[in-house]
Amino acid sequence: GPQTKLGSKSLCPVQSLSPTLAAMKFALAALVAAVALAHCEATLLSAGVKGCGPQTKVCLAGFKNAAGDLQFECKVAVDGEKVAIKPSEAGNGAKVCGPGHFHFSPMQCGGDKFDYKKATTEVDASATTTSCQEVSFPYDMSCYSVSC
Repeated sequence: GPQTKLGSKSLCPVQSLSPTLAAMKFALAALVAAVALAHCEATLLSAGVKGCGPQTKVCLAGFKNAAGDLQFECKVAVDGEKVAIKPSEAGNGAKVCGPGHFHFSPMQCGGDKFDYKKATTEVDASATTTSCQEVSFPYDMSCYSVSC
């Protein structure tokens, strides 16, 4: 009698160790996955807050159709990124869509002279931002950047 109880008591911790270890490994894996997911969500949220939304675009025209109308092609803006304007697009103005500060410069993107003779169009987030606005250039532009 007493030996059997003692024997079963000494086996209990050994038997429960394996499921406990498996449960701990699973919990650790779940925790790591949850932390990774939370980090991704936080990164996406902060990118959405700091970056430009998908509605914020810059449209440039490098050619005209048969009727002589400029053909604009739009690109989604990336906050702070400088984008080169092709010589064929340089004097055609632009269309800006969505909220942001749209900066157009006659200077090239590389280098530190972007702000020289820069023309800026501001579209407030509280303004109607679903449509695009035409922007005329006072001179040929070489580079643009958007701040959101």
